[in-house]
Amino acid sequence: MDKDSLWIVEHFSELVEKYAGKYVAVVNEQLVAVGDTRIEVEKKAREIEPEKIPSVLRIPREEDMACLL
Repeated sequence: MDKDSLWIVEHFSELVEKYAGKYVAVVNEQLVAVGDTRIEVEKKAREIEPEKIPSVLRIPREEDMACLL
């Protein structure tokens, strides 16, 4: 697992509280973009860090996670 993925795991509950239902991008262990679509978020992240491949994911809503239990 890379450093950005570990950062996401460590901050997952915060991300769910603040950004449920949104897409987020993490680069260099920092949240660099938030938006409604994967394409929008990846584009923003690449503008900020063109040399890096961002870790982009959709943050589940609490009700999304309830059905997983």
